[in-house]
Amino acid sequence: MKSSNSDNRMRSLLDNGLFLRWVLEPTPELDAFWMREIAENEELKNSIYDLKNSIAKLKIEEPALSADDRNLIWENIRQAAETAKDAKKSHRITGRRMSVAAVFIGLLAGVYIYSNGNRQPGIDYMSMIDEVTPSGNISLVLAGNEVVDIRKDTSNVVYDPAGKVKINGETIESTGNEKPATLNQLIVPYGKTTSLTLGDGTKIWVNSGSRLVYPSVFGKDRREIFFTGEIYLDVAGKDHCPFIVKTGYLDISVKGTQFNVSAYPDEEIHSVVLVSGTVSVKGKALDGTYDIYPNQMLSYETGSDNAGVSDVDVNSYISWVHGYLMLQDERIDRVLQKLEKYFNVSFTCRGAGFDKIYVSGKLDLTGSLESTLNYISVATSISYTINNDSIEIINK
Repeated sequence: MKSSNSDNRMRSLLDNGLFLRWVLEPTPELDAFWMREIAENEELKNSIYDLKNSIAKLKIEEPALSADDRNLIWENIRQAAETAKDAKKSHRITGRRMSVAAVFIGLLAGVYIYSNGNRQPGIDYMSMIDEVTPSGNISLVLAGNEVVDIRKDTSNVVYDPAGKVKINGETIESTGNEKPATLNQLIVPYGKTTSLTLGDGTKIWVNSGSRLVYPSVFGKDRREIFFTGEIYLDVAGKDHCPFIVKTGYLDISVKGTQFNVSAYPDEEIHSVVLVSGTVSVKGKALDGTYDIYPNQMLSYETGSDNAGVSDVDVNSYISWVHGYLMLQDERIDRVLQKLEKYFNVSFTCRGAGFDKIYVSGKLDLTGSLESTLNYISVATSISYTINNDSIEIINK
């Protein structure tokens, strides 16, 4: 990495609206101004040309960045550069180590990207998720990709307003995590669950096979998280500071409410179920914005981009938070799909007609998998056999 003085020059340019305007919308007056700056400050010359040439290659509009936005971008620039250095995987640019300017290119491209010619503001969350390989344990990824493994089937992760974090009551020391707007990631593998309390007081229950990306400290005018999997949220209300939940397909905007979101990548139906308050849902493929009210569900089909809102019994969708499934005429194949995630197992189904078998009742998840399967076999026509890690489900 470059020296701290070079870093400061880079940040000064990032904060300078005249510099961005010169790169994106040059005029003779701006050309003359920056040529004078370069002539009067030889040390600034390389920084200016590095950033100017790099940004000019991107098809972006001038971003209207708030102070929080700039801090977030700059913090991620520094984290990415440190990570690249530590992993010894830095890309080469004209024979030298990757500069802060090069890291800036990738991050700015992620923050202001184009889709069909239209700017889509946001962070490239999926790239962040793909960078970290799950360990099989619940994992908390802090600043600089520092990973804390939690060797329990369930845990309680709590942030205070300053960004300090406790896991099951034990404070985790991480100096990098105290910096504003540091993005963290929580990984909950199949067979495990956890709860997460953010610094604003928002409580999130995280189901098996889920991953969340969120800042250790929220900005003053916006709270935003990204996830895959399934979560239940009790969002702390804050006037003039909306809470945004992003998935790969949907953006859910709330101010203070309780709701469940299911967005597993391997499932065709993603859903938002509202318990209290109101939420607004929009997405890249949705026609307009959907407002949802208590005891309603928005269903979104990822394959066809079809969406619709219906009235539901919310208990059927949030009961997993309390350790059971409340089933009302649920298809057996979908029940088995949920059990695969919750118990981290794989079923092999033998026979036909599974899509015509329906299950109702309260299915306890706190016991063993075998006791759960016993209940289902009594209530339906299926039987099962367990041979070590192989579980066969048979339609009698």
